[in-house]
Amino acid sequence: MKVQRLSDLGGVSVEGVDLAIPKTPEESRALKGLLDEHGLVVFRNQNLTKRQLVEAGAPFGGAMLNKVTVAPDPEAVGISVVSTRGVDGDVMPDDPDKLVGQADWHTDQGYLVQPNRGKILYAVQIPEEGGQTGFIDGQTTYATLPPDLREQIEGLHVIQSWRHSRREDDGGQQYRRNGAVELARDRFEDVVYPIVYPHPVTGANVLNYPPLWAAGILEMSGSAAEALHARIMAHIVQPKFQYWHKYSPGDAVMWDNWRFLHSAGGTPGRYARTLWSMAIVAGPILGLTTEQAAALKQNAA
Repeated sequence: MKVQRLSDLGGVSVEGVDLAIPKTPEESRALKGLLDEHGLVVFRNQNLTKRQLVEAGAPFGGAMLNKVTVAPDPEAVGISVVSTRGVDGDVMPDDPDKLVGQADWHTDQGYLVQPNRGKILYAVQIPEEGGQTGFIDGQTTYATLPPDLREQIEGLHVIQSWRHSRREDDGGQQYRRNGAVELARDRFEDVVYPIVYPHPVTGANVLNYPPLWAAGILEMSGSAAEALHARIMAHIVQPKFQYWHKYSPGDAVMWDNWRFLHSAGGTPGRYARTLWSMAIVAGPILGLTTEQAAALKQNAA
């Protein structure tokens, strides 16, 4: 196994590991150790079926069902197809120059009380242009907080909202995105997370304020809340924190969802891009339900 630093922003690139082959307990511990230590791992030169991709998640906890896509993949439960041509390959974008599949910075399943531990994206079809996935390390963004901002957010909570993320759609019924039927705007209740939490495995502090989900600050309102919201956002999304991964054939990109934000840069409509996605099972509960959050807010008042 050859492990190299992926970029100046962290993460590692791994060669000499075949994810299609079942792992011994020692090998599984070594691979999980890479994820725990680095948070972002790119396994190069893979050749996987959907079933093998599901099995590759075993050392890290196994597959978690996608809560958004209505129909699971018929070939392998736990796999979602992410494609500019739709899950069945029958969707052609109207504008060849318009970017398809863009997504703002977010944690996966951050609208749930128990988000997934991590994710694997496996490159099946790579476009000639675009198609990168961006990553931001929440441990780095916390460590680089200005002291006054770090003090200001201590003990505060972010409201993470599925409704907020879908505020520009019609909000009524199921809808299609990239050819996949997704759930309506009111499908998930808001949840609340600490803006800073210790990583459940490493104990390192993580700055958690995902722009796609962040609808507000539980303990604040009005102009003060808006100003703090804007300042946190501006700190997190600085280009100096962003690593954008350009896929090579056979890349299997795995990241720690408790630590990293990610974003989809989008692909010009003229190009086909297909990834297979597999979420790794949830772990310790990090979020609060709306009822728990209401009690927390009342106690803080």
